Amino acid sequence: MRLSGGSVASIRFRWSAVSTLLILLTLVLAACGTAATPAPAQEPAAAQPTATSAPEAEPTATAQPEAEPTATAQPEAEPTAIAEEETMAFTGDPDAGSYIATLTGGCGCHFNRDLGGMAGGNKFEGPFGVVYARNITPDMETGIGGLSENDLVSLLRTGAGPGGWQLFPVMPYRAFSVLSDKEALDVAAYLHSLDAISNAVPDRELTSDPAPFTPDVAPPAEAPTDPVARGAELVTIARCGACHTPNNEDGSPNMDLMLAGATVRDSTSANITPDEETGIGAWTVEEIAALMRTGTRPDGSQVEDAMAQQIERRFNTLTEPDALAIAAYLKSIPPVSHNPFQ
Repeated sequence: MRLSGGSVASIRFRWSAVSTLLILLTLVLAACGTAATPAPAQEPAAAQPTATSAPEAEPTATAQPEAEPTATAQPEAEPTAIAEEETMAFTGDPDAGSYIATLTGGCGCHFNRDLGGMAGGNKFEGPFGVVYARNITPDMETGIGGLSENDLVSLLRTGAGPGGWQLFPVMPYRAFSVLSDKEALDVAAYLHSLDAISNAVPDRELTSDPAPFTPDVAPPAEAPTDPVARGAELVTIARCGACHTPNNEDGSPNMDLMLAGATVRDSTSANITPDEETGIGAWTVEEIAALMRTGTRPDGSQVEDAMAQQIERRFNTLTEPDALAIAAYLKSIPPVSHNPFQ
């Protein structure tokens, strides 16, 4: 078959168009292939750092044990603490000090009713002048917060303060002078444990400066364990003689009638010497101890008046060994025939 010139030209045109389309399609596919090819390569490249970055963080996690020397280094401070303890004879126990303070009367002269604590301010007048009970709470400005335990021990047993300052004997440090080192430190620790109350107390106005006081006997390191010796200590710090020993005209205690009973204000105290007729000589140690703690006499009756108040306020806290120790001491002293009720 023969084709005309027009037909041939038409076929050539169509082939040229097809060729052009094929070339364009190839270029498009090539371009798409070029754009698509990097994507698979980028995925592992982007994923690898993320996947491998977790192990890289492990050194940070495993590096924590490197801090352990800091934690384990803390015990190195213990020798210093131990060394400090070894330089101190005793460490004050506030609870033990509270027990002793209660037996002495609970430091009631220092109790401020308005402030509800041992903030002082109570006024005492006499031939000596005027004395105000000091603030014995650990307030830094107006109380004892700036005093060390040793300072307080000295005040308790001798009345001597820092710089030679001397308390007036209205504060019964003569009775507290028998406290052992351990008990004195306990009381000091107890005073330091009180709530601090700010209360500035007026200065005292004395007719003469108080004389320094030195205890008759050097106090022991620890409280005696012998019942009679322990009882003597407790009777002294409890100031039993203040009520049960009559005074001479000059106000000093009449030691000829020591603990033989006396009249104090509107109350009369019993003879607590071991006299069979007028004292407690017929009582057993256990019966005396029971009265000290409960107020119950051997015949079942209850004590009244001032002694009942003292039992309620302080002597009911006596441990049984201490109550028995007081009884053993009272049975050991010389009997005195004296009936204070006549």
